[in-house]
Amino acid sequence: MAEPKEGLDPLIEALPPATDYLTYLTLVEYQLTPARLPILHQVLQDETLTINIGWDLAVLEAYTEFPSTETTAAILELLRDISGKKRPRLPPRSASEQALTRPTGDTAAPDPEADEHVEGESTDATNEKRLTQRLLQFGLIETLKTYLLQCVDEPAPSGMQWALRMQEKLDPPRIQSRVATCIEQFQNTEHLKERDTTLGKIVALSRDFGLETRDLQQIIFKGENDHPPPLDFENVPKSPDDIPLERHGCILLLAARCVTVTLFGSGARDYDLLLYPDIVNILLNFLGDYESPYTAAAQEPTALIDSILSLAAVAKTSTSEQDTDEEGFKTLVYGLTACARGPTQFRAFTRLGSIPARAFHAYPDIQVRYNLILEILNEEESEYARLSALQWLKEELISYSTTLEDTDSGNPFSDPESFTFLFQSIYKFSHPVQSSPPSNVPEGITPRIWMEFVQEFAPLYLAKLNFYYFLCKSPKLAEQLHIDTLLSIFDSKFLTPLKSFVSCLSENPAVSSHIEAELGDAAVQMGRNAASVVLQIISDVTALA
Repeated sequence: MAEPKEGLDPLIEALPPATDYLTYLTLVEYQLTPARLPILHQVLQDETLTINIGWDLAVLEAYTEFPSTETTAAILELLRDISGKKRPRLPPRSASEQALTRPTGDTAAPDPEADEHVEGESTDATNEKRLTQRLLQFGLIETLKTYLLQCVDEPAPSGMQWALRMQEKLDPPRIQSRVATCIEQFQNTEHLKERDTTLGKIVALSRDFGLETRDLQQIIFKGENDHPPPLDFENVPKSPDDIPLERHGCILLLAARCVTVTLFGSGARDYDLLLYPDIVNILLNFLGDYESPYTAAAQEPTALIDSILSLAAVAKTSTSEQDTDEEGFKTLVYGLTACARGPTQFRAFTRLGSIPARAFHAYPDIQVRYNLILEILNEEESEYARLSALQWLKEELISYSTTLEDTDSGNPFSDPESFTFLFQSIYKFSHPVQSSPPSNVPEGITPRIWMEFVQEFAPLYLAKLNFYYFLCKSPKLAEQLHIDTLLSIFDSKFLTPLKSFVSCLSENPAVSSHIEAELGDAAVQMGRNAASVVLQIISDVTALA
């Protein structure tokens, strides 16, 4: 047995014949760290070593313990070398990636378990090649999942921001702003460019490894109960069918392919997604097990929600009058609205709301669209979608008011009686304070109610006030919808109780002192600022009378 050389890394010292191959594999499992991934990559260039350890290198699931851009680059190099497929290397974008780049003259050992095709190749050899390819596909998808999950914890903006960038690309901002767009941030910030580079490598390798888009779609469109159990690492797989590809990883990869085509023009899209039934099935399969779509979107990984929105952004909207699916429509709109508003990271990005809005307006049956808005305004479990529903309603009315032709017939949005039902549903004030508040809480305004006002109630109140202002300032709509007959409803059912509640938040010193003691001065200032804005808009609306 050879004597290990002093001062060398353990992965070098223990190379056979210093240890046997099984011992060396065990050493790799317990000694592998991010710093040692380049060393492992180096030793795997030894053909004798790779032949003898073969696919036992699945200990590299260990990667999930320390994912980063650097370690991901090393894992991708290992997978690429094992596959035996070569493509020209992209120039490294950073010094850290340079450290993981081997010299151009190096040649990797051939894949020990992928026999070269020769005439008369045996069935066993063919199966071995397919097995090797499936293991590569499995490893790549697991790497993609791990990398996207860790991106959320990296410096802002978190994650890949695919959906937002897709919206900026497909529907560029009409007003130039001094604030950089998300696309510009990813183009000009080094650590963000590295994320795109890493995903580009994964997408390229997925094609090299034979992952067809139709195979990804078949997995994604299957219901959860139709999938085989996950890979059992205790039993060595004997055929490709023993290695199921995980469905969440497949949808992430499909979204990555879609994004690289749309944002970078990399390759051609070899598939078409439809809102019906494709996106509907995706929402049912990935978010359907929760009590509500909003709960699902808030609890599922942001990378999954970002992928769903990205795929919906490019899905075709064609739905003919003869081919309507009302339940599918509701699933689609509720699901996409929840995805656009659910994750905390997305709530500041109002542009994401155009994705469910496009799906809503594309549905051909205007009565069904009206019914859905009315349902959202009245059903408690649909509260998360009310801000969006007000915007859709405004857009429907703008479409009507800017149409030169007389299109009143059959349009519930322009019918005064139908609109009255919507109006009454919008302008009913539900007081946040419970009927019997605790005696030690001034005016019953608890810290929870205070923060809900800042984060949820104030934006909705402002949207309702602005919608009323919009109605009054549009002569055609005001006349057509008989707005003057609805003033008493607006004043008594909404405006007066709203003003009383918000004034209490803004002006009652006992309430402010209690909130400051519980939440601190910063929370008090946020609440007062929000109340001040609401009161100002109330004043503007009152001046219309």
